[in-house]
Amino acid sequence: MTKAKSNVMADFGAPILVLVLICAVMSGLLAVTNGVTAPIIAAAEAKAQEEARMEVLPGADSFEQVEIAGVPASVTGVFQASNGAGYTFSITTQGYGGKNTLKMAVGIDMDGKITGTKVLAHKETAGLGSKITSDAFQGQFSGKDRGLDGVDNITGATFSSNYFRAAIADAYTAFDLVNG
Repeated sequence: MTKAKSNVMADFGAPILVLVLICAVMSGLLAVTNGVTAPIIAAAEAKAQEEARMEVLPGADSFEQVEIAGVPASVTGVFQASNGAGYTFSITTQGYGGKNTLKMAVGIDMDGKITGTKVLAHKETAGLGSKITSDAFQGQFSGKDRGLDGVDNITGATFSSNYFRAAIADAYTAFDLVNG
C-alpha cells in the first residue's frame, strides 16, 4: 500500500475558502434583508410614536415638531398640538436596564398638568421594574404638576420608579423652555 500525498491546498485551503464564501453570501443576504425591512420598521416606529402622542395628549388633533435648544439630552422630540392643547415629549433615558433603555412619551397640557404617560420600550426587571408600564402606576401621574405630589413608587422597584420620575422631570424642563 502506498500512502496518499497530502496536499495543503486541498486539506486546508478548500474548507477555508468554502467558509469564506458561505459567510460572504450570508452577509449579502442579510444586507439585502435589512435594506428591504428598514423602511418598514421605521414606518411602524413612526406610527407607534404618533399613536403614543395621541394617547398621552388626548385633546390634541395633530402635532407639529418643535425645535428648541437647550432641552435635556434625554428629550428626543418635542411636539406641540396644532389645536393648542399642549405638548408631548419623546424621552429616551437611562432605566434600570442601562443607558437609553427607557423610552416613553409624556403629555403636558398648557396649564402644566400631565395628561398622560406611556412607556414605549424598556429593559426593566420582568415582574418588578416592568410594573412601570402598568395602568396602576402610570395612571397616578395624570393631572399632576411638576411636584408629583401623591405619586407612589413601586415597592421593590425604587430605581425603576425614580428613572420614570427623572424622565418626567426632563419633560418639564423641556416644557419650561418651549412654553416660555
